[in-house]
Amino acid sequence: MAKRKRDYKAEYARRIARGKQRGLSKSQARGHSKLGEKPLRGKPVKSDQKLETALRFMRNTGKQGLAAKRAGVSTERFRRFLYGNKLAKRKSGKWRFTDRRGREMLVLTGGEPEHLVLAGYDQAKLNGEHLAAVKTFVLSGDASLIEPFVGKSVRDIKGKLHPLETDLNDLLRIANSGNEVFEEIYNLVIDGE
Repeated sequence: MAKRKRDYKAEYARRIARGKQRGLSKSQARGHSKLGEKPLRGKPVKSDQKLETALRFMRNTGKQGLAAKRAGVSTERFRRFLYGNKLAKRKSGKWRFTDRRGREMLVLTGGEPEHLVLAGYDQAKLNGEHLAAVKTFVLSGDASLIEPFVGKSVRDIKGKLHPLETDLNDLLRIANSGNEVFEEIYNLVIDGE
């Protein structure tokens, strides 16, 4: 059976004409809406491991295309993930991260370890730095590692502030209590999952 030769030029013209009938711009009809135009896909791209890896790379490099390439996802899919989930926006030629998704983490506060859902990346980063400093303090005995966290707090998703534990005796007591306090990594809390 002979293969039918496709007429790509005619197919493209039909696609553009159908889009015009629906009231779409040329770029929307092509399936690649411009920035600021309403995309034809309604739902944002759901998170997966590759997209989260690309977001982590982008935080370090500030380059969207390079981060997507290193993580093994297309730049367009990564861009839809960023904008659709309101994780970052471009302002004055630089990326501003607006990731406010909750992260479930162990927080050392009030003399006890507590599992809390922290509000956004910045709060999780501060808590992670605190946990790393406490772990190093417990291993080395260097109290100066805890000083940068005196008076600092983390905010949970309900808006409540939780002061980070800086009392050296309480930190040693928590570390020696037998719990695997420092082995946990945060869990990303995504609505609907």
